[in-house]
Amino acid sequence: HPEAKPPVDIACWDLLGKATGQPVFTRLGGAAQEDVVLCRAISQEAPEVMAAKIESYAAEGYTKFQLKVGGDANDDIERIHATRAVLKKTDLLVADANTGWTRHEAARVVSAIAGLDVYVEQPCLTYEESVSIRRRTALPFVMDEVIDTPNTLVRGIAEDAMDVINLKISKVGGLTKARMMRDLCIAHGIPMTIEDTWGGDITTATVAHRARSTPAEFTFSATDFSSYGTVSIAKGAPTRVNGRMTAADRPGLGITPIFDTLGAPVASYS
Repeated sequence: HPEAKPPVDIACWDLLGKATGQPVFTRLGGAAQEDVVLCRAISQEAPEVMAAKIESYAAEGYTKFQLKVGGDANDDIERIHATRAVLKKTDLLVADANTGWTRHEAARVVSAIAGLDVYVEQPCLTYEESVSIRRRTALPFVMDEVIDTPNTLVRGIAEDAMDVINLKISKVGGLTKARMMRDLCIAHGIPMTIEDTWGGDITTATVAHRARSTPAEFTFSATDFSSYGTVSIAKGAPTRVNGRMTAADRPGLGITPIFDTLGAPVASYS
């Protein structure tokens, strides 16, 4: 149950930072960059609606966009073309199917978008199906859901299964495993989207520290989950500034949970 472990693991990193008077990014290897570039996810809607949202977020400073596809292949082809058309040449677009296409659908989509500047992320449910699509396209390729342990990462590197991975803290069981996998990626020249499955201020702070301790050339992007929520659950959490964020120089994660907002604990241990 890797999803159950990260809160404890992250709390231990926070305590270690506070005990030593150091921010978590220092304990993770030091400040490799001052701030990190953020990616904005665009929910699956009609092509023209998604294109309009991308234009709106671009005005807020975002330059990297994760387009949620994985629905009907015909609609997805239109979504990808429509959104790429409104972006600057220097902006990045990732078509993230979240395992939603069958192999034949994914083959159709990558063929139909072959002339576009776009990344393809996790087209199919399994590693093997996704690698099959990887072999059929020259477009840069991102693996996400199937890279969930150090072993699957090592397999993907050995078999040239991807150009980028999406490294989520909860998916791999915490910040400790995520650091190990990050260092493997750096050693083998694999950039990463640094984020989590979902979260709020505490998760965003953890992402910021992991991203800030990662060299910029290997930080494909990061996610500020705080921008998607409407309720703050921690003071001092990272905030977005012109499409970027940074981790605090304060000890630990540099945040203080707002326990009144979080509510009563579900369980207590001593």
